[in-house]
Amino acid sequence: MPLSAKQIENLCLDKEHELIEKYFGNLIREAAFERLDTIGEYTLDLPLKVENEYKAFLEEIWKDNAPDDMKGTPLKFEEWTLRDIVTEDDREAVARAHKKATTVNLWERITNSNYKDVAEYKGLLKVYTEELLATARLDFMEEITGNHISNKAFDDGGK
Repeated sequence: MPLSAKQIENLCLDKEHELIEKYFGNLIREAAFERLDTIGEYTLDLPLKVENEYKAFLEEIWKDNAPDDMKGTPLKFEEWTLRDIVTEDDREAVARAHKKATTVNLWERITNSNYKDVAEYKGLLKVYTEELLATARLDFMEEITGNHISNKAFDDGGK
């Protein structure tokens, strides 16, 4: 029996929390106690890795819960390309922070203070990843419910 939209959304939120915890759960401990001065596994492509894992999860939910008129069709992420627009500022901030975190200047070498740049980068990477997952969830829920942004614009006369 298919799940309700609310149940599906709750599953998605739980999966987002699980993925963020899995990939970013150690950030506070690392920043407070370990003061790591390298980015380690927090590479620029980590958000895409998390996003792909989330997409695979959403595709599994789709198989059993697609609307009747879309059963057996592949899941389409119609607004998936919008994520680049929605998250552009964050992507740029992450790129700048990555550069600072991976470049250790002389003063940082002397004072062992690059960990601050690393912590900032990891925090921004986490926020960016959370936004990617939220964008995917919203797009997915539009497919599940049929309440597309474009439909709403036409329903209310484009207001």
